[in-house]
Amino acid sequence: MYSVGKNVKQYMLNWQFLPERRGKRMIQISTWQLYCLMMLFEIGSTTVFGLGIDANEDAWLAILTAMFFGFLLLWVYTEIHRRYPERNLVEIIQQTFGNWLAIPLAMLYGLEFFWIATLNFREFGELISMILLPNIPLSIILIIFMLTVVYVLFLGCEVLARMGEIMFPIVVFFIIATIFLISASGEVSLHRLQPVLGNGVGPVLKAAIPAVLNFPFGEMVVFFMYWPFAREKKLVRKTSMFVTATIGVLLSSVLALMVAVLGVPLVKISTIPIYEVIKLINIMDIITNLDSIATVVMFIGGFFKMAIHFYGGILVYKTLLKVPRKHEKWLIVFFGTFWTWFSITYYPNLIFHRWAGLKVSISYFYSGFTVFELVCPVLLLIAIYLKDLQRRIRKTNNCQQEGS
Repeated sequence: MYSVGKNVKQYMLNWQFLPERRGKRMIQISTWQLYCLMMLFEIGSTTVFGLGIDANEDAWLAILTAMFFGFLLLWVYTEIHRRYPERNLVEIIQQTFGNWLAIPLAMLYGLEFFWIATLNFREFGELISMILLPNIPLSIILIIFMLTVVYVLFLGCEVLARMGEIMFPIVVFFIIATIFLISASGEVSLHRLQPVLGNGVGPVLKAAIPAVLNFPFGEMVVFFMYWPFAREKKLVRKTSMFVTATIGVLLSSVLALMVAVLGVPLVKISTIPIYEVIKLINIMDIITNLDSIATVVMFIGGFFKMAIHFYGGILVYKTLLKVPRKHEKWLIVFFGTFWTWFSITYYPNLIFHRWAGLKVSISYFYSGFTVFELVCPVLLLIAIYLKDLQRRIRKTNNCQQEGS
C-alpha cells in the first residue's frame, strides 16, 4: 500500500510540474488581461502613423469606416474560434483541411506574424534611436530590445498578459491626457477638419478598405493563437468586439487631433506626426517637453505589438513541429537571433523601412495580408460550415437507415 501511495503521489507531482502538461493545463488569461493585451496590440504602432490620411480631412472618418468592417471581420474570426475554442489557428486548419494544406498555409501565417513583428521591431528601435538615444548604435538598441522580448517570453504568456494588465492603464491615461493638454494649449483648430466629406465618400472608402481594415483591425488574426488560453472562452467575441469599438473611437480621435493641430500637409510629410503634436504641448511653461515621456509610452505599445506577433509566430511553428513546452525556449532564441540579424541587415534606414512596410507590404496586394486576414479566414469558415452540414446530412441518413 505504501509503494502504491508513493507511486500515485509521484504521478501527481509529475502531472503538476511536467512542463508539457503544465503548458496545456495551466496557461490561462483572464478576460480583462485579454482585453488589455488586445488593446495594447491595436494601439501598438498605429499612433505613430497618420492612418487613413489619404482621405485628407476625412481621415478620422476612414478609421471609423474601417472599424465597422472590422466588426464583420472579427465576427468571422470569433465564429471560427467558437466552433474550436480549445484549438489555435494551426490546429483548426489541420482539423478542417488536413496536413497537406495546413502545413504550408500555417508556415505562411507564421512568416506573416514574424514579418509584422520585424517591422514593429525596427520601427520602435528607430524611434528610440532617433529621440532618446541618438548616440547609441541602432544595432545595440535592437539587440537590447530583442533580449527584453525574449526574456519576457521565457517567463511565459501569462507574464506577458500580467504586464499588459499593468501597462494598459498607463498608455490609455497618457493618450487621453495628451488630447486634453494639447486642447488646453490652444493648438487645436477645428477648421482644419473641414470640409467634412468635401470630396464625397469615395476617398474615405478608398483609404479605409483594405489599408486601414488590414492595419490595425485585420492584424488581430494573430489572436487565434492566444484565444485558446482565455479562461472564459464564451467572452472572447464580446471582448474582441469591445476592443474593436474602443480602438476605432480612440484612433479616430487621435487622428482628428493630429489633423486639427498640424493640418493635412504636415501630417502627410511628418515621420512621426503624433510626436510633432506632443512637442507643441505647453501649459504656462510648466507642463511642457513631454516628448521623452511620449516616446517611452509609444515604445510600450510597440513592445506589446512586436512581442504578441513574435510569440504568435513561435506558437505557429511550435504547433507544426510539435515542440514540447520545455524546448520552446530554443525556438524563441533561434527566431529572436535570426530576426534581430535580419532587422539590422535588411533595413538600411528608416525611409527604406517605411517603404518596405507601407508601400511594399500594403500596396503589393497588401503583401498577402488581405489573403491571410480576410480571404483565408472566410474560406476556412465556409469549409467549417460545409463540414458541419455534411456531418448533419450523414447523421440524418444513418438515422433514417436505422429507422427503416
